[in-house]
Amino acid sequence: MASQIPIKNIYYLLCYAWNRLEQGAIVDVSRVPTTELVDLFALVLCDGLKHLARRGLEQGYQLREEELSGVRGRLDIANSVRRFLFMQGRSFCIFDEISADTSANRILKATLKMLLSAQDMDGGLRKRVQLIYRSLHGIQDIKLSRNAFGSVRVTSNSRFYRFLLDVSSLVFESLLVDEASGSARFRDFTRDDDKMARLFQSFLFNFIARECPQWAVRSENIKWQATSETDPDLVLLPRMQTDISTTRPGEYRIIDAKFYRQTLGSYFDAEKIHSANLYQMTSYLMNAPVVGGSEARGMLIYPRIDRVLREQYEILGRKILVCTVNLDAPWRAIDQEIRDLMN
Repeated sequence: MASQIPIKNIYYLLCYAWNRLEQGAIVDVSRVPTTELVDLFALVLCDGLKHLARRGLEQGYQLREEELSGVRGRLDIANSVRRFLFMQGRSFCIFDEISADTSANRILKATLKMLLSAQDMDGGLRKRVQLIYRSLHGIQDIKLSRNAFGSVRVTSNSRFYRFLLDVSSLVFESLLVDEASGSARFRDFTRDDDKMARLFQSFLFNFIARECPQWAVRSENIKWQATSETDPDLVLLPRMQTDISTTRPGEYRIIDAKFYRQTLGSYFDAEKIHSANLYQMTSYLMNAPVVGGSEARGMLIYPRIDRVLREQYEILGRKILVCTVNLDAPWRAIDQEIRDLMN
């Protein structure tokens, strides 16, 4: 299923999941020349850096130490005396200099370098990446690491920079580099069910919050309606945290977003709803508080595999809808399908 999702739709899923829709819209991903994710991210970074260059790359103050004629910034007397600089009319100084050589720009440049090692990148995009990489000559080369992304502080053009850093982080996590040859292979994260499940959940959460303003959206911890003499604080019971909880006047819904290669499971060769999902949702509903006078209803949402699901059940007096969203459809159709589900 995941490999069938058009890369343009993958891009929109990411933009919603990162909460960067406006920034993502700056790049026209319809111009991606192939269906390869590495080409998608190369295009996004190339167009993104072109956009930043028109506005001016982020600049910051860098601490420099240098031997100078005269004095600039703070005079380092000890070094100046040790080098006999005063006798030459010179001095050793420490000063701040404004420069585009910032942590954020170093990460973007390093990501371009990583992309150049990808074997399966489109030839035209490779040339663009090379040209932009060479144009960043005033920015230091660094080796990317998780710590580099965690420590960066963006000071200008921040939202779009943060979007490009999100893309760079995904490239860093997805490119598998052969240390011996220096070449790299792009690992298709859409084939990782755990990653796609997290992406699908984040996408739905932010889509509903943004596009369905009639709903208040949150994730909540549901307390067990239970007592125990041996475990009075119920610390051994598993935590119940919803993917998405939504409320509007007169209605309260708990939504679980699930992502599987097969929408339905099997039991003795018969198709069935995944039992663990249904048991989990039932537990949520039976323990959820009454909100605004309304009992919770449940929704299990899956990506569509081979058919549309709109199955409604009432279990122990609680209503549950099991449904699918077709991520292979044009984006406008996906948009409308989710809006219809949330009506």
